[in-house]
Amino acid sequence: MKPALIKKFLEQIRLVRPPKKVLSTFGATRIQYHLVSPVDDLPDKTRLREGWVVSEKPKILTPDALTERFDGFGEDAPEFTDFLNSQYRDLLRALEYTFKNQDFKTRVLAQKPASTSDNIIKDVNERDIPQAAVIECPDAAWSLALMRFTLDNAARSFPTNVQDLDNHGLFQPGSNEARRKRNEIESLFERAKRDSGVRKLLGVKLREYGLFPEFEDRFLALYR
Repeated sequence: MKPALIKKFLEQIRLVRPPKKVLSTFGATRIQYHLVSPVDDLPDKTRLREGWVVSEKPKILTPDALTERFDGFGEDAPEFTDFLNSQYRDLLRALEYTFKNQDFKTRVLAQKPASTSDNIIKDVNERDIPQAAVIECPDAAWSLALMRFTLDNAARSFPTNVQDLDNHGLFQPGSNEARRKRNEIESLFERAKRDSGVRKLLGVKLREYGLFPEFEDRFLALYR
């Protein structure tokens, strides 16, 4: 697809209701999205696409592989990859964010796009859904709109994610002490799988090393 057409599409994309929270540093984040598009030649109709974008836990300094970052974003997604890669290169070189589009569904409503957006925004606000987004976009550019939204949200989350990782010493992969602590934690996890008596020690060490927030989900899974 020609860059001029992609830029034209981008000019018509509007995030009218952003999610309220940034992406989690130490776990996956689920964001409910609503893509609102006019139906060609039917001004009183709206095509509504809905689903969940799952942003996986960000990882540090991996090779640039944007083509593998988006899973389930539609058959047009590869056409937008190179363009978005150039626009978000610095962000994607620093941290590896990967995204999945889940529970995707689409339907046509007998109302104008503006009314559809207003109704959805009112509904998610009344139900107090913080991780919900409403995006207006051209019908032919829904995939681009969703990809751009996920990357913009990653960019908004980036400073917090970097600070959290830095506070936990994760930007010092060459540190012998940091590596020793991580090796110890991994060893305790393996032992805890076989011996429930090791779980208490593992919890103590995670808190002592300041690693509990990062490993919380994995630790709690030992008790399920």
